[in-house]
Amino acid sequence: MIRSESDPGMALAQFIESMSDKLFFTVITVADELNAYKVFETLNARGVRLSATDLLKNWLFSVLAKGETPQANLMELERQWESMVGRLGSESFPDFLRMHWNSRHSFARQADLFKTVRAKVQKPSDVFTLLREMDEDIDTYLALTQPEGSEWPSDWRAAARELRMFSVRQPYPMMMAARSRLSEDEFGGLLRATSVIAFRYNVIGSQHAGEQERVYHAAAMQLQKDPLCSLQSVLDILKPVYPTDDTFRQDFADKSIKTTQSRNVKIVRYILCKLERQSGGVEFDAESSAYTIEHVLPQSPNQGWEAFADRDLESSIFRLANMVMLEAGKNKEVGNKPYLDKRSVIAASGIQLTKKLAEENTEWTPTRLDERQKQLARLATSVWRVSQLSDARR
Repeated sequence: MIRSESDPGMALAQFIESMSDKLFFTVITVADELNAYKVFETLNARGVRLSATDLLKNWLFSVLAKGETPQANLMELERQWESMVGRLGSESFPDFLRMHWNSRHSFARQADLFKTVRAKVQKPSDVFTLLREMDEDIDTYLALTQPEGSEWPSDWRAAARELRMFSVRQPYPMMMAARSRLSEDEFGGLLRATSVIAFRYNVIGSQHAGEQERVYHAAAMQLQKDPLCSLQSVLDILKPVYPTDDTFRQDFADKSIKTTQSRNVKIVRYILCKLERQSGGVEFDAESSAYTIEHVLPQSPNQGWEAFADRDLESSIFRLANMVMLEAGKNKEVGNKPYLDKRSVIAASGIQLTKKLAEENTEWTPTRLDERQKQLARLATSVWRVSQLSDARR
């Protein structure tokens, strides 16, 4: 028989024949459903790695199968489970499960999650309690992680988008606990405050997230155990992760953010737009293609930038004070030109803070850059501020 490599049908047949020779299937027959769950868990223990989602589903079914559980209950578990996985997606389910668990119970890390849940869920009633509580938290989790698709008020969605942009997820269990414990106004206030705290602590302060996670979990536990817990009570717990105004001002004055990463570009645009709104009362879309980030000291400087020593170039280029929002057309005009050539174009911008830089600086040097960053730091302290925390820490 002659086989042609150019014949697609023959190539497919060869592939199927090759694969069928390499695959084998094992059929295990068990006496009842409980034994099926035991086999499932044994396979996982011996090296067939399963996700926390698979393990939890198996455990919940095995708990129901141990007792005299009607078949209808098993079918109801299957229905609720598939509904939740369908809404969350199988990839997001383990993350949701951990956030949900830490919003209501003792703290568990992802690696220990299944073992922790299994120790608590021992009876059929525990199974349906867990399912009910998970179902209560899904909407909040989805609104936090996918705010564009939620029905939350616009300011809530904005705060959730900011947390996502900052890559700060540690507050999620606290917010899930707060959604059912606080009033609408207090929940919104906590969500906005959390975004400010994340900006001060994570984005500008670059502080370690471990301490933050512990504090947010403590706040979640307080919300769960105290029916009279208020917004102020929660904020009091969050004080350790709210840098003081003086600390934040100093951190901001020293901050550099490398715009070679797309996430950082979004954050810098967000910062500059927020500062512009505070300074000039004008709000514009940080994501609009009509504006770009202009590095006053260019990323690839040519002649005319001798005031900046070579060793200081990178740290100076990505200082926040060295960056302004500029109309896209004007950005093309200035390129890598010396500051004296850029100045007139920057001064013609319709963005107040951008224009102010040109008006206040006849030259652009490390000294002028430092002074402007201190000015922006003072302005930033009035933008990203939680009055209940700042006033309390004076």
